[in-house]
Amino acid sequence: MSISDLIKSKSDHDKKWVEERRAERGNLSAMRDAALEEITSNPEMYQEYLDLQARNPTCSAGNVALTMLQLDYATRVGSIHFWHEQGRYVREEFIKLGAKVFVPSRSGQRRGYLMGDYYDITQTTGRPIKEFPPLQEGTPRMEAALSALMNCSPVPIVEGQELGQPARYDEKSLCIAIDPSYGEAEVFSALAVEIVYAKAHDKGRNTDFDRRDYQLDAESVSYLLCQRVGVNCKQPQAAELNRLYDGYEPSDRGEALEQLRKTARNMGDSIERSLQPRQQERGRLRQGPR
Repeated sequence: MSISDLIKSKSDHDKKWVEERRAERGNLSAMRDAALEEITSNPEMYQEYLDLQARNPTCSAGNVALTMLQLDYATRVGSIHFWHEQGRYVREEFIKLGAKVFVPSRSGQRRGYLMGDYYDITQTTGRPIKEFPPLQEGTPRMEAALSALMNCSPVPIVEGQELGQPARYDEKSLCIAIDPSYGEAEVFSALAVEIVYAKAHDKGRNTDFDRRDYQLDAESVSYLLCQRVGVNCKQPQAAELNRLYDGYEPSDRGEALEQLRKTARNMGDSIERSLQPRQQERGRLRQGPR
């Protein structure tokens, strides 16, 4: 074979490889779109999505949707790199059995997303995963968490009496009232709901604001947050799911779910940061003076 033939063979091989990767990306995008449509049309699937998303707050909504279709037993998921950071490794027999997802390039030189794999914790081995200790009533951690959650509110927090519920966003006075007669866990989950309403109202700038249109979003964010920090919370009422997402394109459905995920994650991150100084201080006390 001549050098010219070698060059042509290499060129043909590269072209075929690019075409195959493009087809795989197209198939994966179609699978993600189908999953997003099903999740935002079927209340049972929507709840399954929330449960998996709550356990994986750093994973995008689209990748969680893809994982649901491919790993129906999934609980905690991540890439090989993610599990390495946790001190865990994907077992050899599962290397080819992950869920195909879109992941950012680690090189920093390529834009967009590449195809990669997510693996469930049951497909890995290594160090135990550090779990977030559930928030308990009447503890300094719960008090700190509630304070951090209040700081997430875009409007003032005031004390209210006989609200009929633990917390309530008032559209006229642009504030959230909290009834202190309720337990801390009830206040926590209700406050998260009302914060989403307040954000949606945007201090009155959203003149089309209607609580009914944002109820599922608000309850979903609260559920994602409460599941993350271990606070009891009712499942969202998803009966209106079809109406709320009627006419949405798959990309719009994915973006809507992604915004809910980001809102819940930001609240959860703020709460975890508020607890870290106390945990570090306890660590210094245990170690004693140096």
